[in-house]
Amino acid sequence: MFFWLLIINGLVYGQRVNWSFEMDSTAVFSSPRFKDLTGDGIMDVVIGAGNENYGVRHGIVAINGSTGELLWKYATRSQIYTSALFEDINKDGCPDVFIAGRNAQLYAIDGKSGDLIWQFWSGTYKEARAANFHNFYMTQFIMDQNEDGVSDLLVSNGGDAYILPNDTARPRGKVMIISGLTGKTISQDDLPHHRETYYAPHIHYNKGKKKPMVIFASGGETINGNLWEVSLKNLRKEKLQKAKVILKDSVKGFIVNSVLVDLNRDGFSDILNTRLNSVLSAVDGGTGKLLWEHHFPGYECYVAPTVGYFTGDASPDIFITIAKGTYPNYDSFDQLIIDGGTGEIISRSSNGTFQFASALAVDINVDGWDEIIYNENELNPETFATTNQFRLIDVYNGTSEFIGERRVGTCFSSTPGIVDLDGDGKLEIVFSYSNSLNSERQYSVIECIKTNYSAGEISFPGYLGKSENGLFEGK
Repeated sequence: MFFWLLIINGLVYGQRVNWSFEMDSTAVFSSPRFKDLTGDGIMDVVIGAGNENYGVRHGIVAINGSTGELLWKYATRSQIYTSALFEDINKDGCPDVFIAGRNAQLYAIDGKSGDLIWQFWSGTYKEARAANFHNFYMTQFIMDQNEDGVSDLLVSNGGDAYILPNDTARPRGKVMIISGLTGKTISQDDLPHHRETYYAPHIHYNKGKKKPMVIFASGGETINGNLWEVSLKNLRKEKLQKAKVILKDSVKGFIVNSVLVDLNRDGFSDILNTRLNSVLSAVDGGTGKLLWEHHFPGYECYVAPTVGYFTGDASPDIFITIAKGTYPNYDSFDQLIIDGGTGEIISRSSNGTFQFASALAVDINVDGWDEIIYNENELNPETFATTNQFRLIDVYNGTSEFIGERRVGTCFSSTPGIVDLDGDGKLEIVFSYSNSLNSERQYSVIECIKTNYSAGEISFPGYLGKSENGLFEGK
């Protein structure tokens, strides 16, 4: 067990605010993604935002990575919470943006102009709901399925937001392949049992490149569910009934995305999953057997695991946050560091409030082992005002400290990104936060901090890792 040394001033590593951008959204659930959209050699920032069930001007925004100025914005009819994917489908030399969210919203946006290329559903949500299309979830492109020369999208759709929490009659979720070029459905199939879905499907290649396997999930916050695996070939044939169960939960569903990481170093990507019912499972990717598992009764988990090399050995390790209680009534938020090879809990501490964003893993002090960086929220119990500040945990050396300034507002569910935007060898941290919910005017901020951290190999630079699809690739 490590006993953390808290350095209150926390300004060990130099930082300064490079730019800050404010927009009309009550909260940001999407995580920042980075691509050069202007052709100047500097990475720009794309992020989704918006409010639940009513429109905003800044539903999707692209921000100049150098200046923080708005490149373009796209108004949406409801919240955009997925994180952007990029591919140049109109062949103008600029990557285009693919992003999704509530109320059947799935868009392809011209990366240069911000104009709409296509949208999955152009009608009202009432019409989409009648056709059983609800919220979209996505993590990655897949290889071209319809031979039009463009990668296609692996997505799921489900989760009717208008149904009350105690209502068990819920629409059946589906897994879909969407054309990246046109937005048309290539194939879709309902889940193997009658459950909703909130899980973004993704692919692994444990059975070889010729047999990619799709991981998807069922269940919700109050409905039980399973984690499933099916071949991409069977999804393409609309035969999800051939899927096999990886994990089951009899109380709540599988909402949080898994991370694929070789924990036992046998050459296969193991499946690391934190489910809402606060069970952390590591499943052997080669055999399907359980490597290890932790149960945390009385807790919930909405946070995808962060993977890095924390403890000083060759096996990747895990950082997660769990919440004591039931949403939205939580007593505490606990941070756990777990040895990935053995499953041993190395450290457990309780910090912050409403911690739903994942952490980063990066070797800041260049000692060969990763540090953990996450944005920690604090709540004033008298005024209910919130503030946020980055915490840096050095597991190997047993220290924990705040870095940078404290800001007014909450980093609710958007995972920061750490990236060398301008190629100068120093890293920037790009993140979002929203002002206190008891304020009269609601807004969110996207901010870029310039650091003195060297830009080397980073184990976990943002939401769902380096390739942004849940596959841990190491340093």
